[in-house]
Formats: sequence, C-alpha cells, structure tokens
Amino acid sequence: MVVLAGASVVSCQNFLSASSPSTVDANFVFSSYETAKTAMYGAYNQVTGAYTSGLPTNFDDIGSDTDRCSVGLIAALVGASQLYGGQSAYLVENYNINDGSVPGGNWNTFYSAINRCNQVIANILSLEDYDNIIATAPNDWSDLLGQAYAMRATMYLELVRHWGDVIYYTENELGQDIKELTNRDFILESEIAAMEKAEKLMYAMDENNHLPDQMTRNYADGLIGRLCFWAAGFQTRRTDLEGGLGFYTDINGNPISFETWGEDPARNASYGRRSDWKSFYARAIPYLEKGVNSPAGVSLTTVDPRSDSQGRTYGNPFQYYFDQVTKQVMPDESVFEWSIKEQGGGSRIAYNFGRGSNGGSPAYPPKANAQTCSYPAILYGMFDPQDMRRDVSVNVTGSTGNGVEIIYNYALSNKITIGIGMNKYDLNRQVNPDARQLYSGINYVYMRQADIILMLAEAYAVGGDTGKATTELRKIHDRAFPAAVRDAKFNELLKSVNNDIFEAVIEERRLEFVGETNRRFDLIRTGKLPQVAYGFRKQLKDQMAELRANGYVQFDNGNQFPAWIWTKTMNAKDVLGYRLTMQTPDGLVEGTDEYGLLVPGWRGQHDDWVSVAVEDGKAASTIIQDNTNLAIQGLFRYIDPASAEAAALEARGYKKTPWGACTYTKGSKGEEYDSAVEAQWSSEFMCGYTDADYAAKKAPIYLMPMNETTCLTTGLKNGYGFKSPNS
Repeated sequence: MVVLAGASVVSCQNFLSASSPSTVDANFVFSSYETAKTAMYGAYNQVTGAYTSGLPTNFDDIGSDTDRCSVGLIAALVGASQLYGGQSAYLVENYNINDGSVPGGNWNTFYSAINRCNQVIANILSLEDYDNIIATAPNDWSDLLGQAYAMRATMYLELVRHWGDVIYYTENELGQDIKELTNRDFILESEIAAMEKAEKLMYAMDENNHLPDQMTRNYADGLIGRLCFWAAGFQTRRTDLEGGLGFYTDINGNPISFETWGEDPARNASYGRRSDWKSFYARAIPYLEKGVNSPAGVSLTTVDPRSDSQGRTYGNPFQYYFDQVTKQVMPDESVFEWSIKEQGGGSRIAYNFGRGSNGGSPAYPPKANAQTCSYPAILYGMFDPQDMRRDVSVNVTGSTGNGVEIIYNYALSNKITIGIGMNKYDLNRQVNPDARQLYSGINYVYMRQADIILMLAEAYAVGGDTGKATTELRKIHDRAFPAAVRDAKFNELLKSVNNDIFEAVIEERRLEFVGETNRRFDLIRTGKLPQVAYGFRKQLKDQMAELRANGYVQFDNGNQFPAWIWTKTMNAKDVLGYRLTMQTPDGLVEGTDEYGLLVPGWRGQHDDWVSVAVEDGKAASTIIQDNTNLAIQGLFRYIDPASAEAAALEARGYKKTPWGACTYTKGSKGEEYDSAVEAQWSSEFMCGYTDADYAAKKAPIYLMPMNETTCLTTGLKNGYGFKSPNS
C-alpha cells in the first residue's frame, strides 16, 4: 500500500497543488504516470515542513561566524551548546535528549520521505516496460524515478550532516525492520552511485514544464557535488562503535583510513577526513561541469532589468534575485526551492530569516521574529564597502508594525533587538503582503546556481587547476562589484588569502551565502570549525575592548563600527519620492538627508501600507503616513559625540542613538555600563568549544543526538558523549 498525502496550495507554482486519495492500492497508483506522481507530491509536501520549522531556522543558522540565532534560549537548546552555548545544563553530557527543542521530528520526517521514495523506486523498477523507460530516458516515468532517487539522497545527506551515522535502507529493504546503524561513508558512497545513474534519467529545468519546485537534472548535478564534498570533508566520527574507526568502510566494505585533526577520548569522537578525499572532488567535477556549462533552464543572474518612474536606483543583479524570491517569483538562478504554502500560517522564511518587525498579527508589516541574524564584524569588516551583496545580506533597521522603520538594538532577543539583521527577505517588498504573521508564502531556496558554480571552482582548486577555478570564482565575485573595480577587488581577495585559490573560493562562499545556512556546513567539512570557534570568539572579545576604549572599532577596509550613531525619522516620500529603497545611488554627499535615507540601501518601508490596511478593513490611521523612514548618520564612520559635527546634526533634528554601545550598556539611551551585557556579547557565541578544547585539539561535537523515543524504539545508543535512555 502507498500512503499519499493531499498536497497543499503553494505560493509560486502548481507542482504541489494536486489533491490525491489518502490510501490506495499500489497497482492502481502505478497504473498511470498521473496517479504515480502523486506519491512524489506527498513526499515533497511532507518534507517541506522540516524546512519551515526547527531544522534550518533553529539549528543550521547558528554555529558559524556569519549567522547566529537571536533567541538565546533556542540557540542554547537546539544548538546543543557544546559548541555555541554556555550553560552547564546544555553541555553534551547534560543535554536533555527528550527536550522538545531537539528537532527529532525532522528525523521522522526524513525517514518517512525515504520510505515514500523507496516505494516509488520499487514500483517503477517493477513496471513491465521498465527497460524501455530507461532506454528512452528522459521521459515522464524515468524522471519520476530520478526524482525519487534525488529526494532520497537529499534526505540521507541531511541525516548524515546532522546525526552522523544513521539507519540506512533502500528499496531492497522495504518492509524490513532495520534497527542498526550504517556508517555514513557507506551511505554517502551508495547514494552518490545511485545519483550518478539517476541523473541521466531526469528532465532538465524547463523541460516538460519543470520548474525549481521539482528536483531536476540541474539539481541532481549539484546534489552529486554536495554528496561528494561531504564525503570528502572533515567530520566528527564515533570511536565507540565496534572496531572504533574501523567501523567506517567504503561501499565495497573495505576499511577507510583517515587524516585525523583531533580526538576527544572522553566523548569517543574523532575529527578528520578520509585519506582519499581528493578522489571525491574529482568524481564531482563532470556533474558540476554539466550543471554549469549545460545548465538548460538555469542561469546565474547577472543583469538587473528593474526600473520605475519614481527615480529609484537599481543595477544590482544579486539584489534582483532576492527581490524575485521575496515576491514569490521563481528566478532563473534557483535550482531547487521548497515550495512554502501561504495558507495555514506555516511560512517561516520571512518570519525567521527576514527583516525584523515588532508588529503583531495583523500588522504592517506583521511580526517577523528575525531569529536568524548576524554580527557587526560581518557588516563592517567582512564585506567590502563596494560589495553589492552587503546591504542585501545584512542590515540595521526593522519595522514597528505600523509602517515605520526603526533602528535595531543589541538586546540579544528577537524582532528589532538583534543588532545586525538578515535582509534577503523583507515583507515590505511583497506586492500584496499579508498582514498576518507566517503567511508570506516565500519559498525556502535550497540550491541556486551560484552554489554549483562555486562548488565547481572549489573542485578545480583542489585538483590544482587554478585557471579554471579562477574563471568560475570570478563569475560570482564579479557580479558583486561595479565593473570599474572588479579586477582590483578580486586582487584584494587573493591577497587576503595569500593567493590560495581554494581559500579564496571558501571566502567567496562566506560572502555569497550569508543567512542561507551554508556557512556552518562549509566550516565543518573544510576542517575550519575548531579554528573559527576559537578565533572568532577571540575576535569578538578584542573588538569589544576596542569599542569601549576608542568609541569605535576600526576595520581594515576603512569602515568604523561606532558606539553611537545619529538618527531621525523622515518623510521619505517627500524627500525621495518613495519609501522603499533599492540600490544606493552614486554621488551622495555624506551628512545630507538623502545620504541618511539611502545608506545603507535595500531598506525603508512598503510604499503604500495604507492601501493594504484599508483592504483589510482597517482605518487608514492605522498606518503612519508621514515620517516613515529612518535617516542614519555616522553608521560607518565614527562621529565624536562632543564634536561640532554631532552638535550640527542634533540641531537638524538627529538624535544621538546608542549603537555599538548597546553591546556593553543598558538603558534606553545606553547610559549605564553593564558588565553582564558585555560578557554576553564578547563570549557567548560558540563558547562551548573552549580555548582549552582547541589547544588540546579536541574533536568538535556539532551533531545532534537521537532523541529518547528514537533510542528506545530502535535500541540504538547515542555517541559523542550524549545521554542514551538505554545506557
């Protein structure tokens, strides 16, 4: 029997919009392609929930040097703060594996989807005309088979990345009650081999009306890259299973040798990578080349076609891509997106990853928790001032909920208390936004073409082909800068990494994917996690000391992160002709109101919240209609509060506003030093991996434990020092 889930209505496309019977006979389901594909619809629809709930938004977005979680309790609980928390209750040995915050439900979801995929695979393999289906591929049936393989491989990749060694079964084990762990290397190699066969069975993007809400050949090529990179990368493995590291074998059952960086004997853990790791990069190259050189309906966004009659500046292709995603359009750069439904309050992308809003529900814009946020060092130090990705990726203002822009503060909570916020998704940018929270309908972008291009660059770099690696790297780097400075900025990137092209690619990934949950996995697989956990915490402490001593932090790119800024609300409609800003135009004079409203760019407010409110039956007075935008002076340059410049700004109506000072003071005006606030900001992040751990080269524990129910049901025991109910 095949259980089919009725698919929900989604925001952008109709792929999941079909309904289906709840339980039907397998012979009926696979008697036609139209009924068979409803089985895959159910798998897509089911897994979508995992990407709108606790896994990416509470777990993957923390534990790196670009993305952090604003809600301290969630960061501590879900982050299993052996790596990024401090309370003793959340150390590995004390971690409550039965706590509701452990995203164990995703374990169940992934396995349920795997079961559906195995059923689809088994039934298609048994079709009478299977040989003809394969011989004439791609066709509808072969594509459906390929999607099932791709979905299964995706689920196993997620399981391995988050839990390590897990239960493995394929279509050959359907109906068996498997309760033993399979080593992750065997799983990864098996799924790579399956995808190498499945990839050629699938339609490419735009073939047979395929769009990014379905897994296509393009996605399969990128997925093979991800599987190979994870197989090649550093991972923390268990040494308490039978045979120790000898537990880990390849697809043929041969023992694997490892290059070990460090161990933790007390937690029976070892952090290292396979000795044959380079072979997996080589294996990925043909598929990544196909994904880049023969991309069918997918392309990197390199042109910004936008314009309007109100005088806004555009010309930022990176910004244009995320403008399309936010407006529920599937761009050409999207390789695969999880389709998120508008109805039912299940759309968490703008709520968790978006620009923060204090609004309730309904409100204008509604509440956005802004749970995923960033650090001052990313806005000020990591991004070059001319990098057009900066303002799209991170920003400093949110919304009040009645159509007014407001500066963030650093109270380390949520909504507008996050310091530096993410900015790729903003409810203000939707054409007809919903005033209820969790109803944005914005899809979760799981893979875009920039990722495939940078994977190919990385694979070339590992293989020693610097020329090809540079060519691919520059596709992404050059898009981010105005043409006149591209060569100079690329040379600066190379100089910053001592002309190491591999390191340049990894740094470019850091810049490109802020707020997209990639950085944490890149740190793990490249072996950088221990150094970053130690070094970034030291960097935070040093910057806090500099901020207090000098009133600002000086960064190498010329930016200064100041303790104080000057702000005032203004009627941007009168000054600019619009409220919602785009790219910052050239030629602005620092200190003018226009400069204050347009730097940084990609912010402001929806041009007409009044009409949205009136459509909702609210009075126009619900929305502030005059001073809606925030002008900011001194955001990237220190202004001495006692200077004539500060006095002149205050005479023009600007208010001295605590900014960096919020990280070590309390009070609405930042008037009182608070050592507890400073200690939290300077040492909270990633503090579970201590300086002593790094000095001793202990294996970092970044994985999740199996929850109590899973352990009791399967009889399996947790590793890495976590508790087990059956120990």
